[in-house]
Amino acid sequence: MPVPWFLLSLALGRSPVVLSLERLVGPQDATHCSPGLSCRLWDSDILCLPGDIVPAPGPVLAPTHLQTELVLRCQKETDCDLCLRVAVHLAVHASLQAQVVLSFQAYPTARCVLLEVQVPAALVQFGQSVGSVVYDCFEAALGSEVRIWSYTQPRYEKELNHTQQLPDCRGLEVWNSIPSCWALPWLNVSADGDNVHLVLNVSEEQHFGLSLYWNQVQGPPKPRWHKNLTGPQIITLNHTDLVPCLCIQVWPLEPDSVRTNICPFREDPRAHQNLWQAARLQLLTLQSWLLDAPCSLPAEAALCWRAPGGDPCQPLVPPLSWENVTVDKVLEFPLLKGHPNLCVQVNSSEKLQLQECLWADSLGPLKDDVLLLETRGPQDNRSLCALEPSGCTSLPSKASTRAARLGEYLLQDLQSGQCLQLWDDDLGALWACPMDKYIHKRWALVWLACLLFAAALSLILLLKKDHAK
Repeated sequence: MPVPWFLLSLALGRSPVVLSLERLVGPQDATHCSPGLSCRLWDSDILCLPGDIVPAPGPVLAPTHLQTELVLRCQKETDCDLCLRVAVHLAVHASLQAQVVLSFQAYPTARCVLLEVQVPAALVQFGQSVGSVVYDCFEAALGSEVRIWSYTQPRYEKELNHTQQLPDCRGLEVWNSIPSCWALPWLNVSADGDNVHLVLNVSEEQHFGLSLYWNQVQGPPKPRWHKNLTGPQIITLNHTDLVPCLCIQVWPLEPDSVRTNICPFREDPRAHQNLWQAARLQLLTLQSWLLDAPCSLPAEAALCWRAPGGDPCQPLVPPLSWENVTVDKVLEFPLLKGHPNLCVQVNSSEKLQLQECLWADSLGPLKDDVLLLETRGPQDNRSLCALEPSGCTSLPSKASTRAARLGEYLLQDLQSGQCLQLWDDDLGALWACPMDKYIHKRWALVWLACLLFAAALSLILLLKKDHAK
């Protein structure tokens, strides 16, 4: 019994090494599959509506691996366009009835095509590959970034995804077969001290457009600068303007001209340093905040506690944990209350990059409070420690630290409700206990000792004076 039809959806990936490109003749899209399978391409595109994942009614044919290959689609020998071939490898994962979709996105355009694939029962082995289906092909602009997703319809499993930066005319050996490459401005990047020069090798009086933009992982690019110019030109950038996602787009000012994109600063150490200098932490509500930066950042964040006096901010890990951070996406910590001594640390590659005491802006300067960490175990067992520069001091304790000396009083304050609960869950809690009254008592004792000393000294001097008389 054959496995009935199955629908597939694809997304584009990393740029391959371009040596030479196969040529396809004719404008028609086509599909073909590996021996033993039969496949058909629907005549027209479909709506790109992937939908939510649903339970499979039984074994399903599913995409397991995505491959892409650059080819040329040609009307004649010297009239070609860049095209992306997509191959999807399939396996039976879990109804033997399914449909298959290919989804292509290259900002600002998107396409979804529908393939039908039939698998003979003789090839069906649960969990094993049954072959592949190839689609020719998605036309894509030179230098563009494209994305492909592959998923079943209905969606029975998480989709495969692939992002690919396509080469521009300079990366193709066959650029002379692509008419749109013939009139392109040629762009080189050179450095001179603190300046970076964009050198456009353009014939005199040729008009072209040039724009700088931040290439975003999610959403459309953010434009930074745009000008219409006449060649040749040298554009100077200050090194402080460089960030890894800064890209350059250049094109001749002609109808339907191809645009060349280049992102030359992705691996530049100065650009990565500038990126962290430009990044900012912003508090939105008591629990929510975000990381604002020009480019995406591989980072993680955690809360820390900063005491007055310049001591390092101590991460609250555990009991809290590090959280992955996405630029311009709201992140929440499960706080019950804010406190000026609570700060946010952002790490990248285990290196501290940013630290902000966000709540200090609204709640005032740092307080001389002590932070108590409550840990809860099985059978209602719990333990308490006080966070100090030397570590977390168990309470009660016979150590010589300030929290240890005041341990009994801190526990009494906690039990009487004088401490502020900042966080609470099944595993533990955080409490901020004021130390002002103990500081006042200490200074009162110091003043009392000074007064007694002064009185004793006056009495001694008075007795000496009487004795002298």
